[in-house]
Amino acid sequence: MRLSAFSLRNKILFFSAMLVIVPGALLGVLSERNGRASLEGVIGRQLAREAGHTADRISTLIRVEQETLEAIARQDVMREIRIADLDKRIAQALNALASGSETRLAYLVVDHEQSLVAVSDSMIMQAPPDWIARNEAKTGIIGILAATGARPELLLGTPIPDPDLAGESLGTLFAVLDWRRLTNVTDRIRSELEAREIAARIVISDREGAILRTSPIAESGTNADDVTRVVGDIPSSPDFIVDATAGLIIGRARLPSLSTSWSLLVIQPLSQALAPALRLRNRLALTTAVALAAALALAGVGASRVIQPLGQLTTAIRGLTRGESSNLHVPVRSSDEVGTLAAAFNKMAAELDEAQRHLVEAEKFAFVGEVAAGVAHQVRTSLGVLRSSAQILARSLADESDPSNVEMIDMIRAEVDRLGRVVDDLLTLDHRRPLDLRPTDLSIPVGSAVDFLAPQADEKGILLERRLPRPGPTVTCDPEAIEQACVNLIANAIASVGRGNRIEVSVDTSQVGTTSFSVRDDGPGVPAEIRERIFDPFVTGRSAGVGLGLTFVNRIAHAHRGRATLVPHDGKGAWFRVELPAQEEAG
Repeated sequence: MRLSAFSLRNKILFFSAMLVIVPGALLGVLSERNGRASLEGVIGRQLAREAGHTADRISTLIRVEQETLEAIARQDVMREIRIADLDKRIAQALNALASGSETRLAYLVVDHEQSLVAVSDSMIMQAPPDWIARNEAKTGIIGILAATGARPELLLGTPIPDPDLAGESLGTLFAVLDWRRLTNVTDRIRSELEAREIAARIVISDREGAILRTSPIAESGTNADDVTRVVGDIPSSPDFIVDATAGLIIGRARLPSLSTSWSLLVIQPLSQALAPALRLRNRLALTTAVALAAALALAGVGASRVIQPLGQLTTAIRGLTRGESSNLHVPVRSSDEVGTLAAAFNKMAAELDEAQRHLVEAEKFAFVGEVAAGVAHQVRTSLGVLRSSAQILARSLADESDPSNVEMIDMIRAEVDRLGRVVDDLLTLDHRRPLDLRPTDLSIPVGSAVDFLAPQADEKGILLERRLPRPGPTVTCDPEAIEQACVNLIANAIASVGRGNRIEVSVDTSQVGTTSFSVRDDGPGVPAEIRERIFDPFVTGRSAGVGLGLTFVNRIAHAHRGRATLVPHDGKGAWFRVELPAQEEAG
């Protein structure tokens, strides 16, 4: 009694204390782990990763255009710069190249005198751009131009090598690209970030901090003036920075493999980046307040919620001592020690009731088995006497002229033989010889069963076919038991079909993890009303059958950790299969 009181007291104290301590401890742990510095670091690195991925993609696009430009400059058609009036072929080639991409606005060829030789668009020849004279020796990424209509254009250049003079050039090949189309990947990245609830702005800036490309502000919460100022002040070393003055967190990355010092920035307002921490802090504060208010009320009802199931458990235990185990059940209202005890009691009562039922059934079946075995032995003795008597009587009446006497003697002998088979089946079910398990070619015992019953099938005019691979699959089994099981299946099939029918015996390895042998006939099949019980004792679909053969087959299959099944199929007849574990799974 004192132990029970002590345990109950501790439980109530623990229950009350946890209502106050857990919310406070949880608030402290979450506040520490979700502090401002940690969250800024996580988001900053995330923005830096997005900046790096986006910079790689844009750099790759520009590098591909630069390599394409250099490949064009090395083509043989560019030699025609030195030939008068043949630059139309160059123009045609450039026009075909420019029309193949929406990003490529125009291609221009300029000679050493800064004269425009060929263009992909004839309108440019009529009004040459003024940047030609200003970019005498510039190649690679020359810069971004503001063309008519304020459409930004990226200008690339590469020398046209002279095939006759190594190291010399015939002129310069320029490519004018649509900068906004070329970098529209930034808009897609921004949309992807918004889908992940990250409202950010993506900016491309040059070495001096000038903005070369910026995504729409949308709902990112950033001001254009703040972005311009931050871009100009941002250092080059860290992969992200936090600008508390502007209220921005910025991830940055260089555009790799380019001749420029351009940077790509992913900018998010701090207010949005830290919004989850602020929401969590408010929720935790509210939760703590509610928990503290409810602690006193819950402490008052805690004792009664523990004592009540203990009283019910005590009553149930007293009933169990009086032998009332069948209807005892204690409600389980919790998962604590009392709830665990109640569940354990319910399980114990149920197992005790189940054990009592099993004991009664086991005693009943043991008694029936002993009686059946005793009766079978006694009947076998009597049947032996009857069989001997019938044989003596048949010899004594050999000269009798009355055929009815001979017919009755034959009838007695036939019935004695039939009863003998029934007794043999009963004794077979009671057979407890341990299995002699060893690796065996399954086709051998199955083939032996077919050979044994082949004369009986021929006598009845039944076609007995075998589909047995040689060598067959190896299984760990008792060959004699498997042969007996197969003999039972084939004998049942022979008894079920008539002259002209067919029985097929096969070994199958197509199923993963199992090897099986099957006996299939095209006879009348198994009646629908007994298919679910076909392997139960004394269940048969034949008027002359006893219903023990398939029970023996099922017992042999289970003894080998396999199973016997009646296979459903659309055709005629019955199809029985015995599945055994494959060699690698047998033990």
